[in-house]
Amino acid sequence: GADDFVVDGDMAYTIQTADASSTDTDYSGVAVADVTATNSDDDTASVAVAPTAGLVTTETLGQAQFTIVLTSEPAAPVTIGISSSDSTEGTVSPTSVTFETTDWSAAVTVTVTGVNDEVDDGDILYNVLTAKAVSADTDYSGLDPADVSVTNMDNDVAGITVNPTSGLSTGEAGGTDTFTVALNTAPTANVTVGLSSSNTAEGTVSPGSVTFTPETWSVAQTVMVT
Repeated sequence: GADDFVVDGDMAYTIQTADASSTDTDYSGVAVADVTATNSDDDTASVAVAPTAGLVTTETLGQAQFTIVLTSEPAAPVTIGISSSDSTEGTVSPTSVTFETTDWSAAVTVTVTGVNDEVDDGDILYNVLTAKAVSADTDYSGLDPADVSVTNMDNDVAGITVNPTSGLSTGEAGGTDTFTVALNTAPTANVTVGLSSSNTAEGTVSPGSVTFTPETWSVAQTVMVT
């Protein structure tokens, strides 16, 4: 049997035997029966994606990669769309791949890049979605390749920064000093920090509290000590 890379099914063919040639007149020109045979096909139309799990990206734009390739030669170009199930956690490049009849066996590398946010939301699982194949080849048209699972590692830690925390100086003649309060990451709801003096006979603070919203969290707020 001869190998090919086309999904063409089991193919019947014939071993052709010519009439005998001999100086023996009894054999010369005797017809010989042909032989029929079937070559069993070993090709299947499918799309191989590897790996399909275990990929890791990071919020520091860390990347991961996987490959996609056809398992047999198509009769027409095959196009597969690629997208992220959550573009706030990861993006993909390229967003589609096309395999021609001449380069179908060359695996294409897809790069997944983590997306940064400012929220302490933990490590987030998302998927790279591979769309159904589009092709005039009926063996490939509509095939749905495996999706790829990815985890985007968080780099945010909720916290409140006060600066400075020592060294402030006020005077009994009404001298003032200031410090700032800021959140380290974006909250999902308002955050209020109360402010008071341990000894109002020596110093007072203004305002009495600061509130950070999900929209204004990154703006440090100034507190005055008098």
